[in-house]
Amino acid sequence: MLLLPNIDPLVDPAEAVEAIRRAYFADAVFLPRQALTVGETWFAPMVGYMANAGIAVKLVGIYPKGIPRVKAVVLVFDPERGTPLALINGTQLTGWRTAAASAVAAKAMGAEPKEVGIIGAGLQGEYHLRVFKTLYPNARFKIFDVAEERAREVARRYGAVAASLAEALGSDLVISVTTSRSPVVREVRSGAVVISVGAPRPVRELDDEVKRRAGCMLVDNPHAAEESDDVGDRWVYIGDFLKGAECRFGEVKVYKSVGNPLFDVAMAQYVLERARRLGAGVEVLWD
Repeated sequence: MLLLPNIDPLVDPAEAVEAIRRAYFADAVFLPRQALTVGETWFAPMVGYMANAGIAVKLVGIYPKGIPRVKAVVLVFDPERGTPLALINGTQLTGWRTAAASAVAAKAMGAEPKEVGIIGAGLQGEYHLRVFKTLYPNARFKIFDVAEERAREVARRYGAVAASLAEALGSDLVISVTTSRSPVVREVRSGAVVISVGAPRPVRELDDEVKRRAGCMLVDNPHAAEESDDVGDRWVYIGDFLKGAECRFGEVKVYKSVGNPLFDVAMAQYVLERARRLGAGVEVLWD
């Protein structure tokens, strides 16, 4: 079994985006998520299989006193022998795969932004900056967080500008990556592309007017409507959209992400292949 406690040096953002895009067309299955709530802690196993990649099991939680608040580990198994193949830093993997999936959605919705506004300067905000700056190198990036110093720090680190919420919402591509329990995405400009990456209920990022203006929205998981109040009445699974299904967008285009185990197994396969090729990680004997 290969131990991979730090996968950041292994990941090329453009390659990660392509790995997630290909996963939508792969022979794959994943289980609906069942979550455990203990006080303010949300915890869930996420299980997926993809041909030639194995079975990936992610244990992920949102911890009110955690830094970062979202933490995870990923185990990859040989689907025929049951042998553990890898134990991967799931916190980093979740950051990369979620941002890469958002990038696939942005491209699928035709986003070619001059300005990208990111709401939330936590772990997901950082990884979305890293991926989207590769995807749109000529765009101007703005980032807002209720913790203003945190926003300024992340902006300095990744070549963005700390901004107000209104300034972020005024962008032609708006990415919300928060754990807010009340809507933060509202009054976006007509024609904007909106990516909402808040966790399942009770997190709520989109106000009712944005949902109405979206008409049909894309979701990253067929079970998203059961898990999030951000999903409107009309939605299409992005995997079907990429294969030709129609989604009649309204004034704004919206993609809602609650997480999909397919992303975990696809990203785990990519990271494991990279680690083997580069000789990274620590091998541990395990029958």
